[in-house]
Amino acid sequence: MSETIERYVETIFELEGKEGRARTRDIADELEIKEPSVTEMLQKLQEKNIVEYEPYHGVSLTQKGEQIALKLERKHTTLSKFLRMLGVNGETAEEDACKIEHIVNPKTLERLEKFLKFVEESPEEPIWLKHYKRFVDTGEHPECEHPECERWEKKEK
Repeated sequence: MSETIERYVETIFELEGKEGRARTRDIADELEIKEPSVTEMLQKLQEKNIVEYEPYHGVSLTQKGEQIALKLERKHTTLSKFLRMLGVNGETAEEDACKIEHIVNPKTLERLEKFLKFVEESPEEPIWLKHYKRFVDTGEHPECEHPECERWEKKEK
C-alpha cells in the first residue's frame, strides 16, 4: 500500500475519531492539499472498498479501512515508544514515527514489538537500559557492578 493511501486512511481515522465523520475540506486541510485532489483519491479508495464516500456528506472508513488504520496506529505506537525508549523527545519521536511507519519492514516491526514487550514486562528496568540512559546523559560507560559484567570483561581481555 502506498504512503499516500496510508496518510489518507490515518487522516480519515483521526477525523472520524474527533468528528464522527470526515469531510473533504477537513482532509484537505490536514494533508495540506486541494479539495479536488482529495475527492479524486476518495473515489479511488471507495473503489478499493477502503472508504464509504458520498459527495457533500463526507467519508468514513469501511471495516477494511478501519483494519488498515488500526495496523498503522499499532506501527506508529510501536515506533514512537521505541524512539522514546532511546531518549528521543516526544515531539521528534512522533514526527519520526510518522515517517518510518510507511517504510518499516513487517519483520522489523515484529522484532521491535517483542523488544518493547520484553523491556516493559521486565520486573525491573534492565541494567543495560540504565547504562544506556546514563551513557546518553554523560557520554561515558558507567561502571558495572553486576556479576554478568565481570564475566564479559574477562572474556574481552
